[in-house]
Amino acid sequence: MEARLMEQYRHKLTTADEAVRHIQSGWRIFLGSGCAVPQTLLAALVKHAGSFHDLELIQLLAFGTADYFTKHHAGHLRHNSFFISSQIREAVCDGRADYTPIFLSEIPELIRSGQRGNQVALLQLSPPDRHGYCSMGINVDIQRAALDRAKLVIAEINPRMPRTFGDSAVHLDSIDLIVESDVPILVSEPKEPDEVELQIGYHISRLVENGSCLQIGIGAIPGTVLKFIADKRDLGIHTEMFSEQLLPLIEQGTITNRLKKVHPGKSVASFVIGSHALYDFVDGNPGVEFHPSDYVNDPRVISANDRVVAINSALQVDLTGQICADSIGYKFYSGIGGQVDFTRGAAMSRGGKPVIAIRSRGRDNGASRIVPRIDDGTGVVTSRGDAHYVVSEYGIAYLHGKTIRERALALISIAHPDYRRELLEFVKNKHYVYEDEQVWQQALDRYPRECEETRSFAGRELQLRPLKAVDERLLQEFFYSLDPESVYNRFFGSKVQMAHREAAKLVCIDYDSRMALAVFDRQEGIERMVAVARYAVNPRTAMAETAVVVHEDYRRLGITRHLMRRLELYARSRGVEGFQAEILPNNEAMLRYHRELGHSLVFSQESGYFHMEYRFEG
Repeated sequence: MEARLMEQYRHKLTTADEAVRHIQSGWRIFLGSGCAVPQTLLAALVKHAGSFHDLELIQLLAFGTADYFTKHHAGHLRHNSFFISSQIREAVCDGRADYTPIFLSEIPELIRSGQRGNQVALLQLSPPDRHGYCSMGINVDIQRAALDRAKLVIAEINPRMPRTFGDSAVHLDSIDLIVESDVPILVSEPKEPDEVELQIGYHISRLVENGSCLQIGIGAIPGTVLKFIADKRDLGIHTEMFSEQLLPLIEQGTITNRLKKVHPGKSVASFVIGSHALYDFVDGNPGVEFHPSDYVNDPRVISANDRVVAINSALQVDLTGQICADSIGYKFYSGIGGQVDFTRGAAMSRGGKPVIAIRSRGRDNGASRIVPRIDDGTGVVTSRGDAHYVVSEYGIAYLHGKTIRERALALISIAHPDYRRELLEFVKNKHYVYEDEQVWQQALDRYPRECEETRSFAGRELQLRPLKAVDERLLQEFFYSLDPESVYNRFFGSKVQMAHREAAKLVCIDYDSRMALAVFDRQEGIERMVAVARYAVNPRTAMAETAVVVHEDYRRLGITRHLMRRLELYARSRGVEGFQAEILPNNEAMLRYHRELGHSLVFSQESGYFHMEYRFEG
C-alpha cells in the first residue's frame, strides 16, 4: 500500500477488546454471517457483554459459536436472525432469540430504510490491496447494506479471507476500527446424501436442460441434483449460495455460463458455505462474482436469464400446493430465505422451472410430508399460486395452472405409499376429487423408471414414459384430438366421449399385467400426449392383448415401431409369452406394420376382423 494508506491502516488498528468498547448500550449491531462471521470480534463482544444493555445482534445466518444465545446474556445481548440455523434454533424456540421472516431480496432495504437499521457493523474482511481495498470475501449478501448504514464499522482483517470479485470491495475509508486476526475461516462440509435424497436429485435432474441456469438452495436435497447432470452442456449459475458440489461441474466444463443473459461467463452468488478447498477456488477467481442479495435475489434480475431452474426444499406440502419451509408447527426451523424470490424469478424466466424438493416422509419412517392439511401453527412460505414442480423420491408433480383435483392427485402420486389411501380418502371427503376415485390405486412405488427416455423422431425431440394415474386429463385431451378414423380403428366403432371413469381406468395401470407406454411432445412448457401403446395380459394364456394409436400429425416418424419394440421388451421381462390383437380391415397402417414384421394375420368372416398373434420365442 501507499504510505498514506499504510498510515491510515495503522491509525485505525486496535485490539478486539478496545474496539467493542466503542459500542453503546441499546445499539443494533450487524454481525457478518455464515462462515464469514468475525470470530475474534464476536468473542470480545461476548466477553464484555455484561458492560452493555439491550444490544440487538442482527445476522442473516448464524454459524460457529452459540455463546451469545445463553440465558446468562439475557438483558445484555439479544440475537435476531433472518434465517434460523441449527446453532440458534433452540434459542429461538425457547424465546431467547428472535426470528424475522422476510424475503432475502428485501433485507438490504429493510436495513437501509432504518426499519431494522444498525448503528454498528462487525465484519470479517481480507487485508487491503495496494489501493486500500479489502474484500468481503465469501459473504456479500446483506453486508453491503449494513456497511452503508452503520455509523461505526469495525473490521476483523484476516489474511485467510479470500479476495473475491463482484461487489465485494470495501475501502479503508469506510472502516473506523481495525482488528487483526489469523484464524481459520469457518467451514461446513456437505453431508453425503442418503438414498432418498439421491432419488429426489435424479428426478429433478430430468428437469434440467442444456443451457439451464441453476439456483441451488440451502439444504442437503437441492445439491443432490448436481450428481446427475454431468452430461448436460453450457449450464449457468445464478444462486444466492455457491456450494461445494458445483466445483466438479465447473472443472469438467458442464458449467460454462456461456448462454447466460446476466453476467455471461460468470457464476453469480451472494455467499459461500463450504470447505477450505471451496474458499481456495473462489479466491482471486474472476469466474465467480459475489453481489448483494437485493440484486442476486431480485426476481426481475433472475428472470432476465433463460431456462432458470430454481431448486429449493420444503418441510411440508399440502394437497392444494401450499409449501411450508420455515417452521414445523409452532416451532420455527429455518427461514423464508430466497425460496420465493427464485420461485417467482424462475417462473418469469423464459423456459424457467421453479422446483420444490421434499422427502415423502420424515427421516426414520416419520410422518408424511405431503399432508391433507398444514399442521397447526405451520406457516406457508410459498403460496399455492406460486407452486410449479414438487418433487419427492417417488417422482414429479406439476401443479401450476392445475385444478385442485389435479393437484391433489398429482401430489398423492408422489406421496409415500403408506399414506396414499388416507390422503385420497381426505380429498374425497372434501369433494376435491370424484367420489368414485377409488380406481385411483396405482402402485407408483413400482413405477418402471427405466422405461423413460428422450428420443428424436425425424428431428422431433419427444419423451417416452409409462402412463401414470395423473395422466387422466392428458389422455382425454389426446382422445379428443384424434380424427374420427383413428378413434374408429382404436375402439372398433364411433365414439364421441372418454369420460372420467374410463380415462381413469386406462391410466391406472399396474405395470405388470397392464402396461402402457406413451409419447409426449413438450413445447413451451406444455406437455401433449401424441401416442399410446398398451397391453393387457390374459392370465390363462400368458398372452397379452395390444393396442396402439398415434396422432395423425406424428405418423410416419417411426413411433409405432419404437413403441411396440419397447413394449415387447418390457412384456418379456414380465413373463409375457406373446402379443395378439384384433385389427379392422380398413386399418391399413397396422396391417402393413405386422405384415412387414412377419406376424400372423388371420381374417375372421364371423367377426369381420383380422386376428394378429405372435409369440416372442418365435
